[in-house]
Amino acid sequence: MFLDFNRKENIAKGLLFRNNEQKSLFEYAQKIRDEVFSKQVEVRSVIEYSNICGQACNYCGMNRFSKLKRYILSDDELLKHIDKLYSIGRRVIMIQTGEFHSDVYFNRLYELLRNIKNKYTDLSLVCSFGCLSEHKYKKLRDIGIERYLLKFETSNSKLYKKAKPSSSLKNKLAHIKILKKYGFMVSSGNITGLPGQTPDSLINDLLLLKKLDIPMGSTSVFIPNDMSIYANYPPGDIHTTLNFMAILRIMCPFMLIPTTSSLELVIKDGQYLGLMAGANVVTLHDGTPGKDENNFIIYKKDRYKPKDDLLKTVARANLIASSIIPQGYSFSSKN
Repeated sequence: MFLDFNRKENIAKGLLFRNNEQKSLFEYAQKIRDEVFSKQVEVRSVIEYSNICGQACNYCGMNRFSKLKRYILSDDELLKHIDKLYSIGRRVIMIQTGEFHSDVYFNRLYELLRNIKNKYTDLSLVCSFGCLSEHKYKKLRDIGIERYLLKFETSNSKLYKKAKPSSSLKNKLAHIKILKKYGFMVSSGNITGLPGQTPDSLINDLLLLKKLDIPMGSTSVFIPNDMSIYANYPPGDIHTTLNFMAILRIMCPFMLIPTTSSLELVIKDGQYLGLMAGANVVTLHDGTPGKDENNFIIYKKDRYKPKDDLLKTVARANLIASSIIPQGYSFSSKN
């Protein structure tokens, strides 16, 4: 064991590692990942179905007060892009939206997903729709949706309320519990560098990810969005973010951990560095129609949208891009 990262004082040390200490941390995280997953990296595509959102997140350009042009993909657009991605071998696709509670909207999307699952029985769908009703979660599971992404953003309830005044940490964690109850493979995670974040709250983010016992976890580095009230804050520290990823890998060896596009907005080769820190998932932004992809703005207007070039990054990291769930994947992070 590099350090016992079940102890807060060791996590605090690890998050501050730089230079040779950081290099050793990354090497240990890579060793664990490669032993568990045989160097396989899950490749998924994302389709951003709609940017309509009822939340008021202070870091996001799609919050309900934004003047951003709103869109919903047509049925034909969604199905066409699913067909295209499936034809090139993609077997994991994330469908992402803002949080919108309209029953008419959800029922339309639900029917589309049901048709997709009936047509492509070997296609794994990751849904990221925000907090829904328990009834809607159950409907998604009933048609075979396997995975759901719902970030908790921060483990500090006061900081959460500042960043997301229209929600609460207690409510978010309750929804994660409901998702687990219905058998979803849940993904969650934090934002590293969120304005007002303390070292202690960042440590607790890692401990919460461990405690949740979920198969997929992540961190995104904070990016100041020029369409949000956090526009003038500095971005999160890239080294702290990468160390967070490496420590998460060591704490949760069987977890699917993505190297996110936010890393690339802070530093060139950021997603490569994420793989060097132990990540084993890459997301290609090749499913949203070009006319809409610049309107799904969580981070900033000048988006980084990795496409097939990200597969070259996987190869550069001496890893194997996989269209299926990598060998070693486990529903429980405790295994």
